[in-house]
Amino acid sequence: MSNPSLARLGAVYGAFSAPEGLNGYARAVEKLGFGHLWVVEDCFLAGGLTQASSALAVTERLRVGVGLMPAPLRNPALAAMEIATLARAYPGRFTATFGHGVRSWMDQVGALPGKRLSALRETVSVVRALLAGDSVTLDGSYLRMRDVELEMRPSVAPEVLIGTTGPRGIELARDIADGLLLPEGCGPEFVRWAGGADSVSPTRVTYAWHAIDEDRSAALARVAPSLKRWAISEHYPWPRELAGLGQAPVQVSDSQIAALAARVAVAGTACDCAESIQRLFDAGSDRVILVPQGPDPLSELRQVASAVSTAISL
Repeated sequence: MSNPSLARLGAVYGAFSAPEGLNGYARAVEKLGFGHLWVVEDCFLAGGLTQASSALAVTERLRVGVGLMPAPLRNPALAAMEIATLARAYPGRFTATFGHGVRSWMDQVGALPGKRLSALRETVSVVRALLAGDSVTLDGSYLRMRDVELEMRPSVAPEVLIGTTGPRGIELARDIADGLLLPEGCGPEFVRWAGGADSVSPTRVTYAWHAIDEDRSAALARVAPSLKRWAISEHYPWPRELAGLGQAPVQVSDSQIAALAARVAVAGTACDCAESIQRLFDAGSDRVILVPQGPDPLSELRQVASAVSTAISL
């Protein structure tokens, strides 16, 4: 019998994981009972839509998401064609996500727009309009197109999310997208804040660093490197502030790791992990996508499937 908690849980196939290992990983994640698999598109690594297509082809029910496609790298007409193809071939199983793209990477490849928020707004708006069957003519601040329309649009448009953590990006996602993809480091406080005060909150898909071990210190040691890199990064001021670190990048000592992990990760014993996942759901996460840490991600996921999911109340 399927576990409803696992249906709302998923896993990430790591950005630096070899593409040739994806299909086996996707099959294993589905066999364990998880409902979701997310693949990563970072510059100069594996392509997100190609990975998604591969994972969808070797599974039967797994929902696959891409997090995230940099808007400046994707012509919206071509992006909509690719997304529509997956949505038709695998109806109800694909989620696309767009974001600004890392500024330094966009500059490196000559694609940094003058107004990043405008580029994201126009790209997502056009993609969603095309997926809905509209004909698009636009003379915007970033995009210009005339009488563009998909010939093979999907009968049901797939989800299109925006990956962001800043207030303006979150407001944009509420206005024009189907919801938000929240990256690692977005604990329950941030998830709740991103939902806003309105009675209707956006869909929130939340990534979370994950390590499970009955030796709590061993699990914390596996998440510590990611937590320390995140704490000194300049990219996520709002999640850091709501995690109690302030907006400025800071060094995190070994003695602070346990407290920080409890606030923004899913790490520790099976009981610790169940409580952390529960807090993310209670804060408004619609789906929690685990990012396993350490050398054996499937071992981490097997333990969640066997020892954690039954303790989650939805």
